[in-house]
Amino acid sequence: MGIRSLLAPSSIAIVGASEKVGPGYNAFKALDFVGYEGAVHLVNPRAPTLFGRATYPSLADIPGTVDAVFVAVQAEAVIDVARQAANKQAGALAILSSGFGESRDGAAAQRALVEVAEAHDLAVCGPNCLGLLSFTSRSALFGTSLPDQVPRGGVAAIVQSGSIGIALLNSARGLGFSHIITTGNEAVTTAADYIEAVVDDPNVTTILVFAEQIKRAASFMAAVRRARAADKPVIVLKSGRSTSGKAAVLAHTGAIAGSDEACDAALRAAGAIQVRSLDELIETTLLASKLRVRPTGRQLGGLSVSGGEIALVHDAAEDLDIGFAPLGPAAETITAVLPAFSHVSNPLDLTWAGIYDPKVAMTCAEAIAAQPDVGALVLFQDAPGGLGAQQAGRYATLLESIARGAAAAATPFVALSNVSDQPHPTLQAMADRLQVPYLRGTGTGLSAISRYLQWATTQPSAAAEAIPAEADPARAALAAVPSHRLAAEHEARAVLKSYGVRGPRDMLAATPEEALRAAAEIGYPVVLKGLVSNVLHKSDAGLVKVGLRSDEELRRALDAMQMALAAFPAADVLGFLVQQQVASVGEIFVGARIDPEFGPLVVVGAGGVQVELYKDVAIRAAPIDEAAAFEAIAATKVARLLSGFRGAPQGDVRAVARAVSALSRFIVDFKDRIVEVEINPLAVLEEGSGCIALDCVLVTTDRGHSGKTQT
Repeated sequence: MGIRSLLAPSSIAIVGASEKVGPGYNAFKALDFVGYEGAVHLVNPRAPTLFGRATYPSLADIPGTVDAVFVAVQAEAVIDVARQAANKQAGALAILSSGFGESRDGAAAQRALVEVAEAHDLAVCGPNCLGLLSFTSRSALFGTSLPDQVPRGGVAAIVQSGSIGIALLNSARGLGFSHIITTGNEAVTTAADYIEAVVDDPNVTTILVFAEQIKRAASFMAAVRRARAADKPVIVLKSGRSTSGKAAVLAHTGAIAGSDEACDAALRAAGAIQVRSLDELIETTLLASKLRVRPTGRQLGGLSVSGGEIALVHDAAEDLDIGFAPLGPAAETITAVLPAFSHVSNPLDLTWAGIYDPKVAMTCAEAIAAQPDVGALVLFQDAPGGLGAQQAGRYATLLESIARGAAAAATPFVALSNVSDQPHPTLQAMADRLQVPYLRGTGTGLSAISRYLQWATTQPSAAAEAIPAEADPARAALAAVPSHRLAAEHEARAVLKSYGVRGPRDMLAATPEEALRAAAEIGYPVVLKGLVSNVLHKSDAGLVKVGLRSDEELRRALDAMQMALAAFPAADVLGFLVQQQVASVGEIFVGARIDPEFGPLVVVGAGGVQVELYKDVAIRAAPIDEAAAFEAIAATKVARLLSGFRGAPQGDVRAVARAVSALSRFIVDFKDRIVEVEINPLAVLEEGSGCIALDCVLVTTDRGHSGKTQT
C-alpha cells in the first residue's frame, strides 16, 4: 500500500481544482500553506487555466506519472478517477467526496472503490474526509480552509471526523502538529496504517487518535503496542459508547463486557492512554507532547496561592483517585520561609509571601519537588485573560520561580489553571518560553496528569504464556460432554480443573433417594441443584436450594424441585446435583469471553445474580499474569470485601488472582472452541485457603447463538 504517497507524495494532482472557494480551491491553497515543492497538476475539464497554470481535462491527460491524487468530485465519478489514478501509477488517493459507506445507498460504491484500490495497491484517505496535512514532509491533500498559523511540532493527529480535525487545527492550545490526518470512512487505509506509518518518524513524539469505530482492531492494537515500545504515547478518544448490548450472549460475561468494554480492555493492554472527552484529548496531548522531564512516580506535589482553591483541587483529585505525597522533610524547609500563620501541607498555599518573593516560591517548589515520591509538581494558578498587566506580570514571575525550583530538583512541572479559559497571554508566553505545559480546568487537567503519569510509570503487562499441559486434560473433559447440549456445571468444572480451578465436593443423583445418600456422604449442610440441558442460570428457574441442614429439609427441597423440573421435557432433565455448602469470606464473579473484534477478555468483580446490575468489574485483555490479575481485582470495590471489611477475615486474594489468570489462559487456549466462560460465584476462603468455583458456565462456539438455550 502506497501510504508514503499519502504522507510524502513526490507529485500531486487535484481533481476538481477550482478558483471558486471550496475543496478544489482549498486543496491548492493548502499546498502553498505547507510549502509543497513537488509537481502539482490541476484537473478541471471546464477551465483551461487556474491560478495562472494550465489545467488538464482528466488525470489521463497528465503526461507521465502522478504520485498522489486529491479527489473533490461527485461520488459517481470517483471510481473512474481511481482507475485513471491507477493507470498513472499513483500510490494514493485522498477522497473528499461523500456518498459511500456512510450513506444508505453508497455501500456498493465503496465496495467498488475498495476493489480498485486493492487491485492496484492504492492507499486511500477517506472517502468522506477532509484529507491530510503533513508538516514534516511539507505536503497536503486537504480540502478545507486553514487558520492563519498552525504550530508545528511532534503531534500526529489521526482523526476519523473532519470536524474534529478542524477543531484541533483551530484550538489555539499550542499543540504543535507534525500531521493532521482525517481518515473518514477508512474504506481502505485505516488508523492502524497511519499509526504504523508515523511511529518511526523521528519528528513524531506523540500520537492523537479520535475514532468513531476502530477498524481492523488487531492491527490497530499492534500499531499502538509498537508506539508504546517506541516510547511514544498514543492518546485515544473513542466515540459511540453506549449501554446497549451489541451481541447475543448466554452468560453474564457478554452483557458486562460488550464491545465498548472490550475496546477499553484492548486499548489498556496495548498501552494507549484513553480519554473520554475532546477537552481531555487536547489537554492530555498537550501535556504528553510538551513535558520535557519523564515522571518517575504517580503522586503529585502541588502549590497554589489560594486555600479555597486547594480544597477544590482535593475534591477533584479524590474523584480521580490522585494522591498528593506527604511532605516529610520538605515541611521543615517550607516552614522556615513561609509566615507563621501558613498551613504547611501538600498542595501548599504559598500565601502572599510566595507571590511577592520569587525566592520563597522557588525554595518551596524545590523542597516539594525533591521528595522522591513526587512524580510531578503542579502549580494550580488561575490565569484568566482579564488580568491586569501588573497582576499578570506577578503571576508570570511566580510561574518562572516554581519552574526553576522544579528544574533544580529535576522533577516534571505542569501549570494548571482552575478555570477553563485560555491562559493570559503574558502567562502563556512565559510557559512557552520555559516549555511548561499550561493546562486548563481542574478536573480535566488533573485527569490528563493522572492518565499520563500512569502511562509514563507503567509498562504494559507481559502476556502470560499458556502451559500446554493444562489444555490437554481440559480438551478431553470438553470432548466428554454430549454434543447436543452445553456442559452442566460439574462438567464445566471438570474442564477447568487442569487450569487449577477447584470446585466443592458434589455428587450427581438420578433420584431423590440417591440425593439423600449423597448428602449423607458429603455431610450437611448441602446445596441442591436441578440440572437441565442448556439451562445455565438455574436460580432463575427455581432450581437451586441452599442451606439444607438435614434429611427432612432436603426431602422438602427435593419435592419442590421435582415440581420445578416438571416444567421441562423429561429428556432434558439431567438429575440432581448435591453439593457441599461452602462458608466463604465473600463471593465474586470471574468470567472470560471472545469479543469478535478485540479477541479474548477476562472479567473479575462482584458476583451473584446482580452482577449485570452493578457491573463492579474490571475487564482486561487476555491472557494476563497473576500480577495483572491482582491489579484488576484491586480496581474493583470487591477488593474491600476481601481485605477484611468490618472485621471479617482476610480473603485469599492471591488465590483469586491465580484463578483469574488461569481463566484468562483458558479462554486464549480454547478461543476456537469456547466463546464464553464464567465462574459465578467464586467463593473466596480465608487467606491461605484458596477459592472454590460454586457454579460454572461454558458456552461453546457451536452453541453460542442457539435460541434454545435458556438464560
